[in-house]
Amino acid sequence: MISSTFIFGVILSFTTTLSNGASSFQLLAPYIQRTKTSMSVETFTDDLSDRPGLTLGFIGCGTIASAIVTGFLTQNEIPISAVYVSRRSQSKSSALAQKYGDRIIICDDNQKIVDSCGTLFVCVLPEKEEEIISGLTIGNDKTLISLVSTSKVKDLIDRSGLPVEQVYKMICLPAVAKLEGTPLLVPPNTSDLHRLISTLGGGTCINCKDESIMEAMMVTTCMMGPIYGLMKRNRDYLVGQGVPAGDASFVVGRQYYGMVKDALTDCENPDRFDNLVEEQTPGGLNEQTLRNLDGEGFLDTYEKAMGAVLSRIQGKTDGSIPTQND
Repeated sequence: MISSTFIFGVILSFTTTLSNGASSFQLLAPYIQRTKTSMSVETFTDDLSDRPGLTLGFIGCGTIASAIVTGFLTQNEIPISAVYVSRRSQSKSSALAQKYGDRIIICDDNQKIVDSCGTLFVCVLPEKEEEIISGLTIGNDKTLISLVSTSKVKDLIDRSGLPVEQVYKMICLPAVAKLEGTPLLVPPNTSDLHRLISTLGGGTCINCKDESIMEAMMVTTCMMGPIYGLMKRNRDYLVGQGVPAGDASFVVGRQYYGMVKDALTDCENPDRFDNLVEEQTPGGLNEQTLRNLDGEGFLDTYEKAMGAVLSRIQGKTDGSIPTQND
């Protein structure tokens, strides 16, 4: 049975690779020529010095951190000798240790992670980021990548004290655990860091020209919940019509997967989705259903929701859709 994470991994893959022009972002080949980079590619801890490969650190170990660690330890392109992770959350860090053995080192002290690793991923709640980063002593030989949705690169530089070229923001979804996601990175990197993160996307990492481009593209990642919500409602409707729950869940997953797989074909073409809409048979069931939804304001509300979440990402509002009285 197809998992929901896999389905949205495909959704993310095709929706975030659309380009509105070469000036928006660079989609680089996965195995570019390696050039000088700030990322330490031979950082080892004393007790693991006999192992080849990178030593990575994760401050915060929630769903996204766990997915990234899983992806890194699944891919075979770049050797990973060890991954240091925060104990919190206990369930996630323990599950990683159980799966990957002594390649996972669980730490109660975030400074231990910093001191042991050359490449650091910050995966904490937005309200905790400033306090945690500011409380760490981070040497100039480190590279810092924040996965915090509301991070600003300038703030990360100020709080970490690191040089500009060693601080990044990255966004991805849990599908990277299966190497099926589409990571976003800002500022652009064309060296080892890009190559490393590209492994999470099966060879794809989108270099965003600047933070405004990343913030706009992040809107697509925020459609994961709505997509799952639609699928759940679709399943519940089938169950209400007498379809066994297991069959309903299976067919919804399979049908959405088929639709997305079709849309993935030629998705770099900016007219692809227009063409798919136009292909719906005039007066047919799909064309009528789309027309019904549009007539009820569904698509307009969807667009309002995108605008609202973008305003939250930009730090302008709390993300609520304004009412007529606002």
